Amino acid sequence: MSKKIISQGIHDFKELIERNFYYVDKSMFIHELVAQGPNKVTIIPRPRRFGKTLNMTMLKYFFEKPLDGSCNAHLFEGLAITQYTEIMARQGTHPIIFITFKGIKSSTWEKCYKELVDVIVEECERHKNLLDSNVIDQSWKDHLKALIDKKTDEVDYAKSLYFLSKALHAMYQTKPIILIDEYDAPMHAGFEFDYYEKIKNFMYSFFCAGLKDNNNLEFSVITGILRISKESLFSGINNTATFSLLNDVYADKFGFTHDEVAAIHDYYKLPFDLTEIKKWYNGYRVGSEKEDGTFITMYNPWSIIECVSNKKIGPFWINTGGHFLIQETMKCASAEDKDALQSILDGNAVTQTINDAIVFDTIYTDSSSMWSFLVFTGYLTWEARTDMIGKTTAALIAPNFEVQDALKTMVMSWFSSAGIEDTFKEMVYALINLNLPYFGELFSESVMASVSFFDVPKVRPENMYHAFVLGMFVTLADTYVITSNLEAGKGRYDVAIVPKDKQQPGAVFEFKRKLKKDPRTLEQVAQEALEQIDERNYTLPLKKQGVTQIAKVGIAFQGKEVEVAFAVEKTIL
Repeated sequence: MSKKIISQGIHDFKELIERNFYYVDKSMFIHELVAQGPNKVTIIPRPRRFGKTLNMTMLKYFFEKPLDGSCNAHLFEGLAITQYTEIMARQGTHPIIFITFKGIKSSTWEKCYKELVDVIVEECERHKNLLDSNVIDQSWKDHLKALIDKKTDEVDYAKSLYFLSKALHAMYQTKPIILIDEYDAPMHAGFEFDYYEKIKNFMYSFFCAGLKDNNNLEFSVITGILRISKESLFSGINNTATFSLLNDVYADKFGFTHDEVAAIHDYYKLPFDLTEIKKWYNGYRVGSEKEDGTFITMYNPWSIIECVSNKKIGPFWINTGGHFLIQETMKCASAEDKDALQSILDGNAVTQTINDAIVFDTIYTDSSSMWSFLVFTGYLTWEARTDMIGKTTAALIAPNFEVQDALKTMVMSWFSSAGIEDTFKEMVYALINLNLPYFGELFSESVMASVSFFDVPKVRPENMYHAFVLGMFVTLADTYVITSNLEAGKGRYDVAIVPKDKQQPGAVFEFKRKLKKDPRTLEQVAQEALEQIDERNYTLPLKKQGVTQIAKVGIAFQGKEVEVAFAVEKTIL
């Protein structure tokens, strides 16, 4: 008997089941949803590629009374939900409004609005049998036809969710269920391409009209990547419940559990050990801490499917796109946050404050927003967590090898995007070979070439230099340990590069910013930074570890200008 194929790129539950693809049973999501009871609006944010669309189409085929009079009960045969007769009695009993904003990534508001209209029109067309109803008033039919024919305006499209729910309720005498998949995709595009306020205003009107005090609504389920702050998008909508990665509800309903991945591993007889798969793809913590001090950990389904299909382990998630805001967030991070990110990439945990309600406007400027954004988009997770009213403190780590590799790749993309990747690598090579005049020349050249790339409003200029240090860390991670802001001698050095092979040279950096009021030249400030390395004995920790050749580098900067002073300290054993 041939094995079932594991699907790549199929996100429709009905297609998956009817074509007999391998399916990880998530039907108990329906049971948990019903058990939650009276929530009118349920919002479930999860990272990209975590099975959101597949689960949402499952809800659609479970609750919807098919428009052609057929039945979808056969799709659920053999699944866990069929054990619950009282819930199965609700199968096929409601009209459904299903809208997905997945794939909306337009670079202008005009194009985005056109895509939004196309999505709304597609769902209106799916319910065009309303036009033949004897129950629906003619004025309603005219309005629906105007929506379908695109002969109406933005205000009507913003109110279309409410209108369609009212018309379906009138026709079927049963309140419809509204399912909205990837609700925040247009918001991401708006933020990326500078039309955030316009898309926010439209989406606010769309959701308020359809969900706020709508007596035609049975309930609604909304999925996306982020929980956008209620004040930004869902203000005034009562009886909403949000279940993020921090919550126990639905904790194991999105993504794969370890047992589910173990079953896949055994079914396909994969040629590598399960522990290796776990290192690469597991580690996304969900829910609250259990009595034994652990958390539920989930696998990214996309990576597992690709791993099975390709019969190899590797970085798959990074190739699915959607990383622009992550790259920008990391690039705009403060010097302190870049240092913390470097520590995470080195395998350490860093304690930060996070909040699952994201305010887009602050992710480039507010430290807590940045770390929250990285956690809830799936690039970081927590090793330990303390929940308090209004905030959560978490020891943050990269969830697995795949994401750690993705983060390192994104750091290096800064330099390729700035057009200096080759120059940057040559600069690092010059440093570790103690060719310091050439290093200084390339450093200045690289800074000038990348100023426009890193020069983000409201971000301190020294952050650009810490971005260079983070890039050096990624480049040298296999052979060097890079530390920052640690006590040494009579103070704290800015950055130290310590070779794992003590026969190789190390380096200590001191950065100094020249203020406008400072009468000294930039060269004099760089020389002062170099002298501070000697005066405060910053090279002592490296010498204690047996490093005999140490590059001492003083870097002074003022805005877009930079000067480098350097010397080599050699110890004769």
